[in-house]
Amino acid sequence: MTFRSGSFRPRRLLAVGAALALFAAGGCGGADTADQAGNFDVLFIGGVTGPAATTVAATTKALDAAAKSVNENGGVKGRKMVITVKDSQGDPRRAVSLLQEQLSGDNKPDVVIPSGTSAEALAMVPVLTRNKLVSVAFGASPMLNDPQKYPYHFQSVPSSAAQLTGLRKHLEEKGAKRLGLLVSQDEYGKGVVQAVKAQLAGSSIEVRDFEFVPTDIDLSVYYRRMLDANPDFVYLDTTGDAAVRLLQARVQSGAVNMPTIVGSGMSLTAGGPFKYGSAEANKNLEILVFKVEVAVPESSQSPIFKDFIARYSGGQPIQNSLSTPALAWDQLRLVAAAASQDGALDDLPASLVKAVYNLKVEDGYWLTERQFTFTPDKHTPTPTPDDFPFIASVAQVNGQYQVADQ
Repeated sequence: MTFRSGSFRPRRLLAVGAALALFAAGGCGGADTADQAGNFDVLFIGGVTGPAATTVAATTKALDAAAKSVNENGGVKGRKMVITVKDSQGDPRRAVSLLQEQLSGDNKPDVVIPSGTSAEALAMVPVLTRNKLVSVAFGASPMLNDPQKYPYHFQSVPSSAAQLTGLRKHLEEKGAKRLGLLVSQDEYGKGVVQAVKAQLAGSSIEVRDFEFVPTDIDLSVYYRRMLDANPDFVYLDTTGDAAVRLLQARVQSGAVNMPTIVGSGMSLTAGGPFKYGSAEANKNLEILVFKVEVAVPESSQSPIFKDFIARYSGGQPIQNSLSTPALAWDQLRLVAAAASQDGALDDLPASLVKAVYNLKVEDGYWLTERQFTFTPDKHTPTPTPDDFPFIASVAQVNGQYQVADQ
């Protein structure tokens, strides 16, 4: 699929089929200009179909909106930003195969966005490292923040551990003594377990962690196994369709009276628990959210937020959580801000990595973080205390939770 705006002529049709191409026009360059000079090519590989299809649809739509914004403001040093999307079907092995196929051709991307899930990102990042390609993604596994192992990869969302900096205080205020932790048996779940245990290390709160197979239809067996550990507080997290079945298991296990928190993976799935969970499943339920998901009055919205909403929504109601498209928007604008610096593309990949370390943007540039700061020792953002609040599970309107006291 190719998108066109203004008087700019697309130089070629991108492949359709397994590949879904988004072309955001603007900037400079003629039809006979070499691709490397005329375009700034970004490759996204993720589950256009499969268990994360809803999340990926929001991601690709926001990437297109951000590319149009970038290109209408001069592109990347005058080069058009072109986004090519390939469908991994949510399979890490297929994701690696698609990546290797793309890298074997003549037109290698300038930057890669390796999925939005940790499992796929962790599968692709070693290949990207060997090929010395800069990548940016919002897979939140702490294992992706390893500058020594993956010197060209950056996270655009804080790791699971960073998102949970307020967990200990929150649980202590609630009087929790024994935490039952139930997560998906995958790389995302492993990262959540590491994060929760790291945040509660040294506290008096005992943690018992359990896993479930995310492809299983009935998750109540796993839920009851976790309850057998006699927790007085529960923390749940997963991504995609498994989030729906996990809340169903909470009801089936008779556990709706136990105070429960669901992590950010579940809060950004399918419009949030209030939408995909039953009224029973939402009892005594809190959610960890991105601050951008909490509704604020229009008078308090920044110009960049309003531009994002207008481009992403097209004037239509937003059905799902705003965090996923906001992350994708920030992700692409992060790439553009770094690559547009003087000398950022002179000696790849080192020059672009250096540009990411030297990011300088105006206040209010980001939607999901107050600021993005990366160093040679830290390739993940560090959130401020209010970037990831715990809120009651409430309805979303236009992708934002309608918290009464906000």
